[in-house]
Amino acid sequence: MLKKFRAAVFAAAVLWLIVLVQIIVTRVYVSQTAFTQAFATNHISVSKEGTDRHNDDARNGKEGNLCTQGEVQGRLSQDEMKGLARRIFRTLGGGEVLSPGFLPANNYYTAYGYTTGIAGYKKVNGRWINMNVAISYDEKKDVTKILFGSPLINSDF
Repeated sequence: MLKKFRAAVFAAAVLWLIVLVQIIVTRVYVSQTAFTQAFATNHISVSKEGTDRHNDDARNGKEGNLCTQGEVQGRLSQDEMKGLARRIFRTLGGGEVLSPGFLPANNYYTAYGYTTGIAGYKKVNGRWINMNVAISYDEKKDVTKILFGSPLINSDF
């Protein structure tokens, strides 16, 4: 009986050690690859002007939010917007935790995610959030704009 107990305790300790290593590796990986790598992986061109404008916005600066803006050519469908947001979250080692969804009148999609790879977070509706993606279509330029913020986006999009 004592051997079984020791084996169970050893197995539990090994599993917790694996979880701890995974959290540490994810945090290091995300900090090294940053947001622009998540955009590049998903074939999104980063807009330095847009990124600077959102990061210079007092509403983001006051809260300590970091933003990256990019764009893809053409109009994305609702499913493509949703898939893109999920791929960005996965690239950063996390997943979607809340999605108000698609607003057809504005052709606008927003989603919120969480990853252990980013240190800061906000608690919204009882859920931890540290990734925010907003996607909208610009008819004049025929591009879909993607804005990623961490932990949230407080500026206009």
